[in-house]
Amino acid sequence: MIRTILAASFTWFVAGCALTESKAPRAKPKPEIVLGTPAEFAVPSKPMPLANPIVQTAFQQPVEREVLPPPRQSANLEVLPAPSIRGGTASIGGPLGLLEILDATEQHYPLLRAIEQERAIAGGRLVSAMGVFDFQLNSAADGQGPGTYPNFRSSAGFLQNLPVGGIGVFGGYRNGYGDFPSYNLGQKTADGGEFRAGFIAPLLKDRSIDRPRATIQQAQIDVQLAEPVIERQRLDFQRAAALTYWNWVSSGKRLQLVEGLLDLAVDRDDQLKKRVEIGPTANIERIDNQQNIAMRSAALVQAQRAFQQAAIDLSLFHRNESGQPLLNSIERLPPFPDVVPADAASFDSDLAYAFEQRPEPRRLRLQREKAAVELALASNQTLPTLNAALMGSQDVGPGKSTLSGPNGLDRSGLNAGLTFQLPLQRREARGRMALAQSQMIQIEQQLRFAEDIVRADVQDAYSALDRAFEFHKQADKRVELARTVARAEREQLKLGRSDILRVTLREQAAFDAEIIEINAMQEYFRAKAQYRAAIGAGGR
Repeated sequence: MIRTILAASFTWFVAGCALTESKAPRAKPKPEIVLGTPAEFAVPSKPMPLANPIVQTAFQQPVEREVLPPPRQSANLEVLPAPSIRGGTASIGGPLGLLEILDATEQHYPLLRAIEQERAIAGGRLVSAMGVFDFQLNSAADGQGPGTYPNFRSSAGFLQNLPVGGIGVFGGYRNGYGDFPSYNLGQKTADGGEFRAGFIAPLLKDRSIDRPRATIQQAQIDVQLAEPVIERQRLDFQRAAALTYWNWVSSGKRLQLVEGLLDLAVDRDDQLKKRVEIGPTANIERIDNQQNIAMRSAALVQAQRAFQQAAIDLSLFHRNESGQPLLNSIERLPPFPDVVPADAASFDSDLAYAFEQRPEPRRLRLQREKAAVELALASNQTLPTLNAALMGSQDVGPGKSTLSGPNGLDRSGLNAGLTFQLPLQRREARGRMALAQSQMIQIEQQLRFAEDIVRADVQDAYSALDRAFEFHKQADKRVELARTVARAEREQLKLGRSDILRVTLREQAAFDAEIIEINAMQEYFRAKAQYRAAIGAGGR
């Protein structure tokens, strides 16, 4: 009996409260509460329930429910689009691919153009070294005025050092007219002058190699050495361009992701506004959602800044035909390519290719050849000097000297000679030989370690690529699950079975998972660029 009375009283109370609330005039709205104050989170006042429901219905009057004013409009929280970057040239076209960046780097990157001048520098040194074999002309003339021995002398000739056997050839013409003292009668010629020619040839030292020829050989190797230096820089620049490109793509993807997250909160604000006006949803729910809008708007500003910074960095590599940097907007953002696993079957061939193509071992092998030239020269310099010389001369035209031969002049002559020289200690040559041998051993060890570095680089790059693929696979699974949970939570909110806090947590979890997936894709393509550079194939 008591239970029946209590149930009937409670039913009558609830119905009476509902009837009173529906008929009673709505209280005058209070002034709008500023967001962020404690009053905004106050719970509407309700009557304190009494122990006896019958007494409650008899003595307690229904109290009007306090309704919070609508929060500020979300328009105050909107983020303006990021302004264009000042002082730059905009890039025009469709989705920007990696090959376009690498081609622009190859053709217009200033530092690559600068390092390519090493070819011209080495070529200039080679031409300078070859100057020792230039064809040389010489001439002289002098005379003596009136006096005891008035005379006139002149000469012209040439000298040519040959790059074979250390041989030098010479020839020329001279004349000597007038009176000469007896000790200088060799300066007198016939009236037509004298022609002469001859050569000098080393027989031991300087025969197989000498300093001029060694300098030329080393200069030729320097021309070849310029290529590994240029190739090392080219690989570094292409790798840097590829890494910068993938950072730009990832920054753009993160920007789009933040924009999508903000759009969810903005669209939901419009829905919550209608629900608050109808009555089933408290204002605090909409206020909480606008807090999300403010937080996500701030994240959007940071994402815009990160994308602009990435675009500026990429402009150092992406240039037009005149070499001016190009700024790429979000409209040129391409999709990520497919992520494929590392090819384990090609590792051995890639490693062999790296040993052949990487510039570091090639540079050391060329330096070894250059040191071998120095060693050969030092070994030759330990030999004694033994040079042979041969010269012939012929006078033409009339003329005679009573003190020069049966016909008055030595009209023809043939001279031959040998010269010998040997420093007993030969310390200079022996010291240079020991120096060259030590350099050879040093380069051999450096070459061995360089090959070890190449192997380690390829191994490390392959490991990074393989693990980056596996990390992306796991991140992709997480994104799929997080998106499913977030969509389900949003549906629960529409049905009134959830709240903004839960939806925010689910969306944030999905956002974090998507960010991790973007980072995983960036890391994968960075690892791929590193692997291509490790095997000496550039960033393509």
